[in-house]
Amino acid sequence: MNPLRTNLQRLAARARRVHRRGPAEARPKPPLPLPEGFLLSHVEEDGLVRADGVKVGVLEVMGLEPDEPKLGAFAGTLNALDFSTQLLVRQHPPRLGGLRTALRDAQPANLSDQATAAADSLHRLLEDLETRDGVLDRRFYAICQVERADELRGLLARAGLSVHPLTGRPLRMVLVAAALGGSPTQTDADAPATVEINRRDIRVGDHLTRSLHLGHWPRSLSPGFLRGLMATGTPMDLSLHLGPIPAAQAARTLEWQKVRFESAQSWSLRRGRTMAPEAAIALEDVTRLRDAVQRGRERLFHSSLAITLHAADAASLEEATQRARAHVGATLGKLDRLTFRQREGLLSTLPLGLNAIGAWRTLDTSSLARCYPFAPPDLDTRRGTLVGIDLRACAPVVYDPFDGTHLNANTAVLARSGSGKSFATKLGVLRGLARGVVAYVIDPEGEYADLARAAGGRVLSPGVPGQGMNPFVIERGDSEELLQRVGSLRRLIEVMIGERLGAERRAALDHALAAYYAESRTRTGFKDFYAHLERSGEDGLTKLLRPFATGSLRHLLADEGEDLLATEALVTVFDLRLLEPELRPAAAMVCTETVWAAAAQNPKPRLLVVDEVWSIMQHPEGAAFMVSMAKRARKHRLGLQFITQDVQDLLSEDPTQLITGHSGRALLQNAAFKLLLQQDAAAIATVGDAFDLPEDLQRWLLSCPRGDGLLLARGGRFPIRVEATPEECEVIEWRPDRHG
Repeated sequence: MNPLRTNLQRLAARARRVHRRGPAEARPKPPLPLPEGFLLSHVEEDGLVRADGVKVGVLEVMGLEPDEPKLGAFAGTLNALDFSTQLLVRQHPPRLGGLRTALRDAQPANLSDQATAAADSLHRLLEDLETRDGVLDRRFYAICQVERADELRGLLARAGLSVHPLTGRPLRMVLVAAALGGSPTQTDADAPATVEINRRDIRVGDHLTRSLHLGHWPRSLSPGFLRGLMATGTPMDLSLHLGPIPAAQAARTLEWQKVRFESAQSWSLRRGRTMAPEAAIALEDVTRLRDAVQRGRERLFHSSLAITLHAADAASLEEATQRARAHVGATLGKLDRLTFRQREGLLSTLPLGLNAIGAWRTLDTSSLARCYPFAPPDLDTRRGTLVGIDLRACAPVVYDPFDGTHLNANTAVLARSGSGKSFATKLGVLRGLARGVVAYVIDPEGEYADLARAAGGRVLSPGVPGQGMNPFVIERGDSEELLQRVGSLRRLIEVMIGERLGAERRAALDHALAAYYAESRTRTGFKDFYAHLERSGEDGLTKLLRPFATGSLRHLLADEGEDLLATEALVTVFDLRLLEPELRPAAAMVCTETVWAAAAQNPKPRLLVVDEVWSIMQHPEGAAFMVSMAKRARKHRLGLQFITQDVQDLLSEDPTQLITGHSGRALLQNAAFKLLLQQDAAAIATVGDAFDLPEDLQRWLLSCPRGDGLLLARGGRFPIRVEATPEECEVIEWRPDRHG
């Protein structure tokens, strides 16, 4: 009789007794929609109780991009593991209903008809992603007995992983989703389900599952072994069971194997034969591994890998099976079909910490570390809005830069001309408007004006009569804010006059600004400040600023236009195309200061887009101003998004450049998100060095299609595709002949 099958029968019988005659506290409340054959007794607040009385805890683990240091840290975690653990990866079609509801609730009432149509089309796109072939959501879990859950959490945290224990309804939903197939965010944890166990598959509800077991492991494991298996684009649950072998027992076993191989070698030599190459390699491996185990660098584990595939029909299930077996076969491994053992296979991939298949393979720490089961990560926080599709993980990229979980809300967009950087930026602005994020755009070429008009915003042309800016308005309630703003205005004036002031004039300007704001005023402006300079006898500064007070640039810093602080539109575009190129940096800083005044007065989610930021960064004072704003923007919930195609100039470390102190790199360091679209061959080496990109990603950035790019966020690299609906394209696409 099969002892494992007998044990499973005993567990099932115990489950029936607990369910029928057990105490009230041992019964599920409400009952789970799972048959007794799933060997689950009940669910408690902090864990799942199996039919044998063992209570297991489930930890959700955030994915992480693996590299050599992370693989080494994970190997250290495995070496410290001294209890049985199950590592579970679940990938399934995404469920975005909650995101769609949140977007509808946040949609402003004053959106234009075109913007509303674009927002509705985004909801349809999200619905399409839920059923699109190959688009999957991926989640990672670690399961062990609940008494060791805190210890396991600490070990994983020391490996650099973010770990969160599951309790209550989320715990219940994960279990039911794993049993019935689907997403834990949508699965009905209380609906009854029918289960039909067949010879080679199981029908659960209205879909089929098939469990496979890795019966023959590859001789050598590469770090991308499991990633390649999951990249077949099939909904699946992948479970890796680990049982650490005590070091003393492992050393004795390896010593015995070494002696056995050496005896075989001696016997062959006495008979005048040479040892077979396979036996010589095995002896070398055993000797190396025994020495590593004795020195504590390696440990041995009983390991088992089971996979449960999900499909809607038999043909799709067979196709998914062939793809999975082909991938493993290419590595000289083999997946067994588990004929007549589908129930045991499904149980092994449930978050119960139970290897019902009962087949094990002994692996060392280094091999298991290469099976890193927490990659690739995805960037789907289910908050914010859709950014794109992850080309590697085949998952939606959804995040909210203003939710407080990121370092800041700043984004850098670096790309060559014609790669789609403006399109991606305008799409992000439009989707932000649909959930109430106020946007400001500094537009040197007039590319964003049509977007603003279509979305019901406004377009301002600094320097044109009636559309002046007034960044000299400062709320003086916060002394720290006043001090920072005075410094910003000093840098603004230096950019306006086109030269760096000497120490004497710089000190005079600083004194004039401090004295001006020390006076009691209800409203301040540049004209008032200029009058203050004239009264103070600062003739040198007065002459330098005269063009902005009475000359040809007198409309740039004026109170003639609408007060941006009092009447804030959903999107405001500062169109600088009518200004001379040498005046645009000053105008851009004027506009930026005006936006900063609005953010300081009423903090709320705002986005400031600065296109062609290099025009500002090439001035030392402009560079210092942008870096200072990037550092302070988070304080007032302002997200700074800067765009440039002069990537090599921005990242230059040449001390002869006008930018001092490597301000370009400092600006990038203060951006939590970096979007790299197609790059020029002349700049790819600089980009690769600045962002520590491997050669394969550098080559991909040289030839990736328009609209594809690499998003750097949360310490990970996400190759994404920016996808827009036809309604969104109609709003954001710009043509040179559409200037109004």
